[in-house]
Amino acid sequence: MPQRFVAHSRVMRALVEQVRRFAAIDSNVLITGETGAGKNAVARELHARGARAKLPFVVIDCASLPGSLIDSELFGHERGAFTDAVAARAGLFERAAAGSVYLDAVTEMPIDAQGKLLRIVEEKRVERMGGHGSTAVKARIIASADARIEDAVRGGTFRGDLYHRLRVLPLVVPPLRERPDDVLPLAKYFLKRAAAALRRDAPAITRDVAAALRDYAWPGNVRELRHTIERAFDAADLGSIRLDHLSPELLDAPAFEPDRVVARRPTLDDVERRYIAATLRHVRGNQTEAARLLGISRKALWEKRKRYGLD
Repeated sequence: MPQRFVAHSRVMRALVEQVRRFAAIDSNVLITGETGAGKNAVARELHARGARAKLPFVVIDCASLPGSLIDSELFGHERGAFTDAVAARAGLFERAAAGSVYLDAVTEMPIDAQGKLLRIVEEKRVERMGGHGSTAVKARIIASADARIEDAVRGGTFRGDLYHRLRVLPLVVPPLRERPDDVLPLAKYFLKRAAAALRRDAPAITRDVAAALRDYAWPGNVRELRHTIERAFDAADLGSIRLDHLSPELLDAPAFEPDRVVARRPTLDDVERRYIAATLRHVRGNQTEAARLLGISRKALWEKRKRYGLD
């Protein structure tokens, strides 16, 4: 995989293999996952790995489409179709040609627009507003949705028939908390990208910061990690990324969650390392205060930090 798609964990390597296989098939794909998990990156990778890679990749942000403009944006219009239609305009499906159409956050589309989208998906044809003929839709359709899309179907806010038409090939993007092996590689990638934009060398990440990043649950997923790293990069100002460059929310969060601990069956060393790392985060790296809270001497704390790589 190119560097733009970081996949070090087992679950993400399995997803990469699915993307590779699905890229060779022209059927519709539905990508599901939590907000910020990386669905857009998966969609772009799916397009980039297929035969359509050099053709348009047209993104339709379903959440931001104004209700009054949905028909015009999706289908296009002929001149005079409505008051402001002073010239003919191709819709997004036409503009995609034989490339890919990516329906981002498809569950945000109003229910009446879902019916119109269903006709396009089923008939593979689109008719401009005010037009008298239809045009074949040659683009591949990729859609993304929140992990709770099945609840939306059961609740009647998303059409079940459209759901099944889009979900010919399903891809599920796991949340970042389920792939901790990806956290540091992603953090380094975002640092490298931020530094490259300013033509600077990427700063190092200290070991206690690395531990803090690994042990955080990342409720905002990859998007939250990216924003965290970008803020830390700005605060570091040519130096290494330190604990005091991280947000208070991250530093004050529990070192680990009980269900994650049970699932991973940590050793006593793992538990001690995480507890020491959490204590150091809590006191913003103050060695004397950390030793006091841990009930050990500063020398013992130094030895444990060295042992666990918490420099």
